[in-house]
This record gives sequence, C-alpha cells and structure tokens, in this order.
Amino acid sequence: MESLIQEKLQALFVDYAKQLPQQVQQIDLHWQILRANWSEEQLANFHRKVQGLCGSSAIYGYRALSQMGHQLETYLKVLIEKKSIFTDEIEGEIKVLLNELNTTSLLAEQESPYIKSLLPPQKKLGVEHKRLVYALDKTNSLYREVAVSLSEASYTLFPLEDLAGLQNAMEKSLPIVTLVDVDTLESHELQQLTEIYNRQEAYSSLFCITNNGDLATRLKAVRAGCRAFFTKPIDTFHLVRLLDQYSGANMDKPYRIMIVDDSASLAEYHALVLQEAGMVTKVVNNPLTVMEALGEFQPDLLLMDIYMSECTGIELAAIIRQQTIYTSIPIIFLSTENDRFKQFMAMNIGGDDFLVKPILPQHLVAAVKSRAKRSAILSALMTRDSLTELYNHTTILQYVEVELRRAKRTGIPMSLVIIDIDHFKTINDTHGHLVGDYVIKKLSELLALRLRKTDVVGRYGGDEFAIILPDTDHKSSLEVCQHIFTMFSEIIFEVEGKIIPVTLSMGVASAPPLETADTMIAAADEALYQAKRNGRNQALHHKHK
Repeated sequence: MESLIQEKLQALFVDYAKQLPQQVQQIDLHWQILRANWSEEQLANFHRKVQGLCGSSAIYGYRALSQMGHQLETYLKVLIEKKSIFTDEIEGEIKVLLNELNTTSLLAEQESPYIKSLLPPQKKLGVEHKRLVYALDKTNSLYREVAVSLSEASYTLFPLEDLAGLQNAMEKSLPIVTLVDVDTLESHELQQLTEIYNRQEAYSSLFCITNNGDLATRLKAVRAGCRAFFTKPIDTFHLVRLLDQYSGANMDKPYRIMIVDDSASLAEYHALVLQEAGMVTKVVNNPLTVMEALGEFQPDLLLMDIYMSECTGIELAAIIRQQTIYTSIPIIFLSTENDRFKQFMAMNIGGDDFLVKPILPQHLVAAVKSRAKRSAILSALMTRDSLTELYNHTTILQYVEVELRRAKRTGIPMSLVIIDIDHFKTINDTHGHLVGDYVIKKLSELLALRLRKTDVVGRYGGDEFAIILPDTDHKSSLEVCQHIFTMFSEIIFEVEGKIIPVTLSMGVASAPPLETADTMIAAADEALYQAKRNGRNQALHHKHK
C-alpha cells in the first residue's frame, strides 16, 4: 500500500513538472485577455490563475517560482480591492512581474522533482497492540481494580511498577492507552512521564487516575499529557467505553476525508498525503456535485479550497451548513489566502479551521486527525444515553433499519431483543433511585461487555434495553437470551445486607419473516409483554402468524 502511494506521488510530481510550462502560458494568455477587455471579472479570473500557480508550485517544491508568483498575486489583490481602472502604469508593473515570473519558471523547469515520502517515518500500532493497555501503579492496586473488566472486554492489561518499566515496555510494544495512578508519582516523575510520552511517534494515549478530582490535580494530569481523567473508585464501564472509542477510532475505522478542490492535481496530492497517514479519501473536483457525494461517501471531515471556479468554498460551506444532517461535520478550509479578515469570514460562515497553502504534510495530517477525532467524540456523545453510555433510543431505531436492510441484501437473518427489568418500579420505590440506577448500569455493563462486538446494544427507554443481533436466527437469538439470563443471575444486588432479587423479561423478533423495522419492534414488544403475562423471568420469541 505504501509503495503504491509513493508511486502515485512520484507520478504527480513528474506530471506537474511537465504541465508547469502550460500553466505559465495560461497565465500569459489570461493577461492578454485582460489587457484587451479590462473588467472586474477578468481581473478576478487572472488573479485566480496566478493564485493557483502560487499554491501548487509551493506544494510541489518550486519555492522560488511560488515566491515570485506571490508578488504578482499580491499586486493583483490590491487592484481588485481598489477596483482599479486600467492604466499604463498598471500595465507596466504587471509586465515586469510577468517577465520575472516567466524567467523563474524557465529555471524551475530544469529541476527534476523526486519525492521519497511526504511524512516522516512513524511507529505504528500493530493489530496485536490495539487491545494492549498498560497500568502504571507502584502499589498494583490499579491493576487489581480494572483487570477483570478489561479482560472481559478483550483488552490485555499489563501491570508496571515504575517509569523505567514503562519506558522499556513502550520500546517493545506501544499500548493503545497507559493507565497511570498519579497519586503514586512524585512531581519529577510526572515530568519524566511527560517526556516518555512526548518521545512516542505513534498514537498512544495517557489516562490518569487519582483520589482527588480537583482542578490542581487535573492540571497536573493535563500537563503530563493526560487524555482522560478518572477518580477512584473507577467506573470501569466508562473506562471500557472510552478505551473502545480510542482503539476503535484509531485502529478499526480510518477517518473518511472528502477533499473539494477544482485543481485535480492539488486535490490528489492532499488525498495521497492523508492516505499515507492511513485515512480514506474521496476527491471532488466539481464543487456543484458535493451534496450528492456527501450522501454517498459519508465523510468524517471536509477539506475544502476557498477559491474555485464554479463557486467559492465559503458559499459551498454555507449551503452545506443549511442541511441539518451536516451541521456538525467539520470543515477545514485550505487556501493560499493569508488575509486574516477573509479567513475570519470563512470561519464565521461555518468553517472549523483555516490552513494556508503550502502546508507541511505532517501539519495537514495533524490538523485533520485532531478535528475528525473531536467530531467523532461529539458524535458519540449525541448518540449515547448519558447514564449507561449505550446507544440511545433514536440511534437504536436507526440501527434496526440499517441491519434490516443488510439482512435483506445478504439473505442472512438478524434478530431484535427487547429486555425489561422485572418490577423495576418496585425497586425504585422501595430502595430509591440510586439503587435503581445501579441495577440499570450493571445490566448495561453486562450487555456491553459480554456480547459480541458486532451486536448493537442500546437503552430503549427507562428500564428497557434493546439488542440487535446481526447474523442471528430465531433459535440462536433465544440461546443469546439464555446466555444473558445466566450471566445476569451471577450479579448480586445487595442493599443494607439484604439481597434484592432482580430478574429480566425478554421479547424477540427475527427477520425473516419480518420485513420492516416497525413490524420487528412491534413483534418484539408483543413477545416481551407476553413473557411478562406468563410470569416474567423468561424470553419469548414472536410467533409469526
């Protein structure tokens, strides 16, 4: 894959060198058109051509040509802003700048561009490391507290007692996360921890655990490079969900980036940079086709030029932001525009960041990853239930539709299970809502950690939960229910020395024979209530008539 990207990059550099004389000729041609028919529109077209040469030549390594073009581009920008009329003085100034540009371009044509790699070599987390977690704690209590939960979630937890051990371990295998009990470290050790993490070239995060969650302690953790913060006792379910988020976002599903630029060469260049960093890209050269491409590609982020022939990036961003479904998608503008006011205007319209061409490949990658990751975290917050961190009601309904369409397309069955906690109102009324919430969280933890990674689990509402089981028929879905009954029976709910009996009822529906999301949900609900009428603490499958 990397060698293929390098071949494509080299071909781009060679093609650009061949097309460079033609680009300069196009600028001369636009100048002749402008001289014959001076107008604001023709001046803007001429300026855009020069601006394009400035950006592309800098990116492809022709620095002198880019600097010379920038002088002409700056002069033209002043003429546009002043709405200048054509004069002999203006003609003479542009001729001088064009002559110098042509001379510089002739020297540039003699260069032989070659690119080995756009990004510096990086350590990468291998597949075998994506579930690896280190626990740094001098007392080993941190390891004991979270080991069982992480093991159930298929993470490999490795205990470490000192910074030397962490340093040695990280030289051999980088974890997705290192958990650190900061209460057991001195100030100078926190500084050493920061230095160890700053030396890492691959993605690996630091989670800090402490007894005290005050601002001063959090500040020390942040200065050490902390990405997440937990107070004791640790909410292991939340910890696992966060680990899933970090490992999944960086290992299993690469970010999907859509690049909108009417320059095919520059768009392809930036696409290859991001591909080299492990991202999936789609290039759109005609901005008028963006809405259609958005629906098909479903990007995590848009990288967009400002100055394009059909419409500006600012205009396009305004249109995209008018669509409710795309209000939260990050938009990064990438342009040669260095006017701070115009950059601010672009951001005000709906941009999330503004990068000025040329930009170093590693800086582009860092900016895109940072924005895409933040967006993914915010999106997860919007689709999750606040108490359980499972998918919320709306998201579950969407997944039922998605999995049902997949089942129809592939001919492979799927099932839906709706679970209800028996006599939950009595538990709340008798023991209080804190106990009720605890029961809900323990069931949530069981469902999230003990089922398959492909199963979709959500809080359907109140004390009801929903599980979508892909590739699962009628018989297998009842076996899953029995598995849940067995695991849930192992949980002891105790209040003031007394054990509270808690049981579950479940209703199951499958496709085929059911064909729509509404009929599946209604069928699972009907089976659930039949299970309750039959005495609760059981699972029933809907009987299709």
